[in-house]
Amino acid sequence: MVIAVASQKGGAGKTSSTISLAAGLARKGKRVLLIDIDSQANSSKVLLPEYPQIQKQHTVFTTILERNPLPRHATSVPNLEIVPSHILLSNTDAELTTAIDHREERLKRQLDTIKTEYDYVFIDCPPTLSWLTINADKAIIVVSPGYFELDSIVQITKTIREVRGLFNAALSWLSLHHGRSDRQQ
Repeated sequence: MVIAVASQKGGAGKTSSTISLAAGLARKGKRVLLIDIDSQANSSKVLLPEYPQIQKQHTVFTTILERNPLPRHATSVPNLEIVPSHILLSNTDAELTTAIDHREERLKRQLDTIKTEYDYVFIDCPPTLSWLTINADKAIIVVSPGYFELDSIVQITKTIREVRGLFNAALSWLSLHHGRSDRQQ
């Protein structure tokens, strides 16, 4: 299962939630891949102490913009691997706007070749829904209590409906509460 962890608003705890879910499942013996597509690269910095030395050709940048296989790295958490992000991903939407191929499927094509190796694949998304975030099977929307956060739920719900209508009809979101998840359409 490929799960995008998203929020339309920064500071909601999206990266912390992604890392916690991925590491928790890995510690329970599940094979987990975390793909960091947030250009801030916070998941990468937490899970890869050597992150400052990693060059862009060993990050998701090479997959998205150069169509190379996903560069996976082991972490200190058994069963958890990561595809690190790169600061240059902040320019990706602008660069993909002029792409003549199916730009929205670059990540998906590479994921399709490896996702059977994992029980879960988490995508740590930037605080916007972009070309990079539409390739998941499910989405978890992270919010914190507050007026502006509630407004972000309305925005991201509209965006997911648009993505389903235009690019990925199978995308749905997961509702997590009381230790179980329910599929939401």
